[in-house]
Formats: sequence, structure tokens, C-alpha cells
Amino acid sequence: MAFWTKLVTSISKDAGPVSTKERLTSDRFRRPQRLKEGFIWADSMILPRPCTIRDLSPLTAEVVLWNDDIKPAILRGELKLYSSADRKEADCIVASRDGNTLSLRIMTAFRPPTRNYA
Repeated sequence: MAFWTKLVTSISKDAGPVSTKERLTSDRFRRPQRLKEGFIWADSMILPRPCTIRDLSPLTAEVVLWNDDIKPAILRGELKLYSSADRKEADCIVASRDGNTLSLRIMTAFRPPTRNYA
């Protein structure tokens, strides 16, 4: 019965017996993530590699490479992450790699691109 009371009071926004801390509100739930297309590029690469940007924050990004043909030696230096949706790029380094998923640490703010991405 307590569950039913909590559910009804959270929907109706009635003060009722449930405290405001226990109330179910929309800000407690995570927003759905938005996937973006992008490119990874380094000076040692011939072409930029397409990727999907999963999670993007001001300091980190999680990227899934479309092809797993990048050698680990290429990813050791500084990379550029280009977001196709925003049309901006940022300098970053690889924090970790798990198969074709890269965790990147963003070193600079996003800025207009310095090169042409296909």
C-alpha cells in the first residue's frame, strides 16, 4: 500500500504523507544520450577515421570506431576529435581502449576545424 501511495502522490503532486525527498521526479532519471557522428584524426593517419561519439562532456568523450584497423602506435600521440553535428574539433589523447571503443581525454575547447573532414 505504501508503494501505491508514493506513486499516486508523485503523479498528482499532492503534498500527502510522502516527503519531497522520496517523490519521483523527472530530474532523477538520466536523459537519453544522443549519438553523434564524428571523425578521429592524427598527423600519422592518411585519412580521418569515422566514429560514433557516444558520451561527450567538456573533459571526456567515449568514441566507437567504425573500423578496428587502427594500430595502437597511431593512437599514442595527440588526436583531433571532430563532431559532424557541431562542425567543431578538439585536441584529445586516448585515456583507454577496449576493442574499437576509445575513452578520450579532451585537452582543448571545441573550435572551428583546422582541416577538411569528408
